[in-house]
Amino acid sequence: MRIILVHGAWSDGRTWEAVAPLLTAAGHDVTAVTLPGHGADGKAPGEVGMADYAAHVAGIAAEGAPALLVGHSMGGMVISAAADLAPEAVRKLVYVAALLPRSGQSLLDLIKTQQTRGVADAVRPADQPGATVLVPEQAADALFQDATPEQRAQAMTRFVPQPNKGQTDRVDLTEARFGSLPRAYVFCTEDRTVTYPLQQAMEAASPCAERFTLDCGHLPQLTRPAALSEILAAL
Repeated sequence: MRIILVHGAWSDGRTWEAVAPLLTAAGHDVTAVTLPGHGADGKAPGEVGMADYAAHVAGIAAEGAPALLVGHSMGGMVISAAADLAPEAVRKLVYVAALLPRSGQSLLDLIKTQQTRGVADAVRPADQPGATVLVPEQAADALFQDATPEQRAQAMTRFVPQPNKGQTDRVDLTEARFGSLPRAYVFCTEDRTVTYPLQQAMEAASPCAERFTLDCGHLPQLTRPAALSEILAAL
């Protein structure tokens, strides 16, 4: 099975480094994407938006057999938009503590519906125009409060600048394309960034055929890689 892993905001493909080898060892063809404007391609973050993310992932998906598209956090917005561009390249969509939008919504539209501030207090303007960065020490307790000291120390070195448009751009989804694809959701009950109530509300508004629950914070790929890999491999 082809599996394409899509990271969230202020992140890159390294967030999957504990999960990807487990899926590869299980016999799957795994690609951990780094989105445009997140460092690998040299693009200025201020020039990148959700449409660029979606086109990039849709292009990768179209290169082979229909793929399992897995989105974490903001990655849920990306896989939704990519699926609407190239539904024929998608086997199934999987949302891991992810934003699951309805047509016309942005990441910030969804995040503002929850009661907690998540990582908002850790956000600062980046040196690059049109982007923000996280203060690692302030963001850590919202993102991975359940991490070991070693996991926490490593994860705090992995933040990258986040293009603003990736969070403010709204996605346009159609029932005939995005809506025709099977979906699964992996709930994370201790999540302080995309809270469990928000996860439940989004899934209720756009129901998924398969639902799984992990008792962990926002980054199961960091703190529960084996359990998450087992779920993904079985899909």
